[in-house]
Amino acid sequence: MKTRNRYKKGFIILPCWLLFLFTSSLATAQTTNISGIVNTYHRVVEVIPAKACIRVASVAGLNLNTKVLLVQMKGATINTSNNSSFGTVTSLNEAGNYETGTICSIIGDSVFLFHNLLNTYSPAAGKVQLVQFAEYYSANVTDTIKAASWNNTTGTGGVIAIYTDQDITLNAPVYADSAGFRGGNFLQSNGTCSDVVPANGYIYTGSNTSPQNGAYKGEGITDLTSGQTGGRGAPANGGGGGNNHNNSGGGGANLTAGGIGGGNSSNGVACTVTLRGEAGKALSSGTGLKIYSGGGGGAGHSNNGLSNVSGGNGGGIIFIWTNELNGNNRTISANGGRGGNSLSDGAGGGGGGGTIIMHVTNYTGAVTIEANGGNGGNSDDGGNIGRCFGGGGGGSGGAIYFTAALPAITTNINGGAAGVESSRDASCDPVPQAAGDGINGLITSNYTFSRSMDPAGYCAFLLSSGLIYFSAAVIDKKVLLKWKTVNPLPIQSFEVEKRIGTNNWVSLLTVNRADTISEYVATDSHPDQGYNYYRLRINNVNNSVVYSSIRQVYITPTKNTFTVYPNPAVDKISVTGNFRKPSVLLLYDISGKLVLEKRLVNNSTSITLPALSPGIYILQVNETIQKLFIL
Repeated sequence: MKTRNRYKKGFIILPCWLLFLFTSSLATAQTTNISGIVNTYHRVVEVIPAKACIRVASVAGLNLNTKVLLVQMKGATINTSNNSSFGTVTSLNEAGNYETGTICSIIGDSVFLFHNLLNTYSPAAGKVQLVQFAEYYSANVTDTIKAASWNNTTGTGGVIAIYTDQDITLNAPVYADSAGFRGGNFLQSNGTCSDVVPANGYIYTGSNTSPQNGAYKGEGITDLTSGQTGGRGAPANGGGGGNNHNNSGGGGANLTAGGIGGGNSSNGVACTVTLRGEAGKALSSGTGLKIYSGGGGGAGHSNNGLSNVSGGNGGGIIFIWTNELNGNNRTISANGGRGGNSLSDGAGGGGGGGTIIMHVTNYTGAVTIEANGGNGGNSDDGGNIGRCFGGGGGGSGGAIYFTAALPAITTNINGGAAGVESSRDASCDPVPQAAGDGINGLITSNYTFSRSMDPAGYCAFLLSSGLIYFSAAVIDKKVLLKWKTVNPLPIQSFEVEKRIGTNNWVSLLTVNRADTISEYVATDSHPDQGYNYYRLRINNVNNSVVYSSIRQVYITPTKNTFTVYPNPAVDKISVTGNFRKPSVLLLYDISGKLVLEKRLVNNSTSITLPALSPGIYILQVNETIQKLFIL
């Protein structure tokens, strides 16, 4: 970046040696303490690719120039035959498609992005959501960061997305355990069963309890009709529910398969058919282009109702984007939930592990990153003599992606353990119908996450100046000014301007446009106490001028503050403040040369200035500094 000198009445352009006041180097970060749910979730109702436009049910909480994650949660097509092929994915369609972007404009219910979309989405069929990143300069996790649980009715939740310019320090976990697809709900059946005409189907109406021939399946990447909600068939990455009588649910899945549920191995009594919940099916990542929540485990079939035998929820999705992560011996996790334990009934299957994307440059301190499958529920046969039932299937491990080489940290993507059968009666079949473990998940290094770099023409139309954003933030009592352009070529130069008085703008810095630079940074090292107002003047090559929106920041006054009037001044000023006695006023020019020294004996003093050239000067009284503008 180059600076140039320019003098005009009312506008003071500072020479290049003013870089000690305005520098592109970043000051010590101002850290934000964060905890709880930090993201906002927005149901997408329509996607208009030609305008990089996303219509959402509500724009409340969305902000311009913030990063967003667009992700389709569902929409796969599966085989719906009532046989062993049920739940096999015949087409993923847009399920799992995702990308990051940045908001250019918000008009009504329409959100426009700076770059064209990479993928196609089907909101009507696929539960598409827009998740706004929680953005900070530097973040300190003071209490557990959580994902809002996935809600299939609203089509939102289950995701944590955090971005910081500098660093994240973990003093508490980042936790998306059990925030993904829901496990099959426990619903108590009546006691009817038959070995003559067994409930050997793969699909049933889960809400029918007279009897419930098939317990509720776990949720996956496809929605089911009411007549498909129960039974042992596994719907894509969701686990199958145990069939009548008292068979256990299968484990949920992600990119690897869950474990099969345990079965009925009773002997010499009625209701003995083994029809256990099938394991959730492994999904394809589309070479890393798709991401998923962990599938829910299937519920166990239960007629005694002595315990909750729901399937475990799947793990959610986490996206961490930062320059440095200080792990501090904490954990980032998207684990699947445990299946419900049973007492002489079928047990619940474990939820599949979720998905974690780590876009981190440096790791300091120990950290554990994990997306484990949930364990299947244990089955205790002691509540009903002569009846024996295997435990719930384990959920699969999830997926962890690192955008660089695998760091020297602890990672876990273990499949969930099969539920254990205990108190087995001697009269039962000698061969138990044991549940299966979930398969371990996958870790990928040097991963490239989905984001478009192709500027959206419609956004450029909305922002005719070519300006993506202009921001001002207080960092260590200095003001950091940042801006970015869509296309720098039509621009000749930028001027950072500051308001002095009611509507008098002065130019603080001029920066020539560079063909290869789209992002610029400057620092006002000596802002005024109280409110400061900034804007960006864009001088285009066709001699047109465009102004950014005005940015306001507030600098908290320190002790012994003072006011100076008028400012800008010509030859006289009045200095007022609650000064300790004695106090000394010092006036420096911008090079640091002392041009005036005066002892203050009263709280209000009128001062005649020496002959001074127009420009910016620094007034100091005790520890307090202010700018003085001379016209």
